[in-house]
Amino acid sequence: MKKLSVLLLIVSLFSFSVFSQELEADDFDEAEISEAEAELEEFDDFDSIFADAEDLDEAVVDEEKKPETPAEIVACAFSSIVRFSGSFSGGVGIGYVHNGDEEDKGDATGYVSLNNTLNMTVAPVSSFAIRGSVATGIDNGFSLGVGSLYFDYLLLDRVYISAGKKGISWGNLRLFNASEAYSTNPGHANIFGEDGAPLALDVRYPWAWGTLTFAATGANTTKVSMNQFNYYGSFEFSVLNTNVNLYAKRPAKNTDPVRNNLAGLELKRTILGFDTYAQGIVRVKDIQKLNNPEGYEYVVATAGLYRLFEEIEPNIGFNIEYQYEYQPFTEYEHNNRIAFEGGLKRIGKKKNIKLGVVTHYNFTENHGYSGMSFVVSGVLPYADWSNNFIIAYGSKYENPQIGLSSGLSLSLDY
Repeated sequence: MKKLSVLLLIVSLFSFSVFSQELEADDFDEAEISEAEAELEEFDDFDSIFADAEDLDEAVVDEEKKPETPAEIVACAFSSIVRFSGSFSGGVGIGYVHNGDEEDKGDATGYVSLNNTLNMTVAPVSSFAIRGSVATGIDNGFSLGVGSLYFDYLLLDRVYISAGKKGISWGNLRLFNASEAYSTNPGHANIFGEDGAPLALDVRYPWAWGTLTFAATGANTTKVSMNQFNYYGSFEFSVLNTNVNLYAKRPAKNTDPVRNNLAGLELKRTILGFDTYAQGIVRVKDIQKLNNPEGYEYVVATAGLYRLFEEIEPNIGFNIEYQYEYQPFTEYEHNNRIAFEGGLKRIGKKKNIKLGVVTHYNFTENHGYSGMSFVVSGVLPYADWSNNFIIAYGSKYENPQIGLSSGLSLSLDY
């Protein structure tokens, strides 16, 4: 029942991820670069400089400016170096879960959720910045923690370096990530997901043929050794309008059991407005036995298709992925999964209604789940009314499990 509750929460949060904007993996700091590009676009628009100008009927008289006080000077300098931003989300509602048993009357519970993330950026110069975030929340009790604390450094106007407490993510997969909450259990698509390491180093060197990247992750310990870290390397380039990324990983050697090395390949290309992408990962057990199954721990291949039709109303978007997994010497040697998310937005006279569907199914193990979300935006200032339905079914459950929820959600970026 706990898993189904988590799935119900996913359906409420997935709502219309197909409408979200992509951030390319090769950006040095995607959010900051996007913000910088937006600022540059403002300067590029010469006419906008005069957008607020007004016609004057009288001569302009210059008034004597008062000298700034020391406090005003310090405040101005501080605001030009330090920037704060954040996001707040909250929700209140009721949920109902039924496990399909005739004797079970179901479980109805209320929920209250409050979460806030405060981000800070200190950028004294254009080539160096310190970034951090603090997250607070009230879900199952009060929580307070440092979400991230790291620096970005541009070395010799060529090499991008980022290190500290931060997350790293490579790849184009959207649906088959390493989330345990998915009932179809895809566990190998995100090569960083298995580390659980809070500290990370990311070094990128763009050159004429592509981008070389080196990364390392590890835990914060008093004793440091080379075997405590996971090491990654990638070479990303473009050929025939197709983005290609070759990468490899050497896991830490102090884990129990010790994880094996892996290699991967990713392809991405836009065809007739459709984003098409594919990923292949091979985890090698014995490099001398690659000609037979004993040489492999697993092989995973995933292909996906994504499209958002913004030119029509209501807007339509969908994302579908298919995954094949080969794991010799396991109960399910060959595993096949499919995932789909789709949605409509800008529905109704006020264009404030969204409708989304999600389904994941494991053909080999014969189980999965499907859900639907119906959202009305702007019922109150900064508030949406969200209604969700989910059903989990198949061999993994004795009986189909059903979940329902309805509530108000608040969100604000500042």
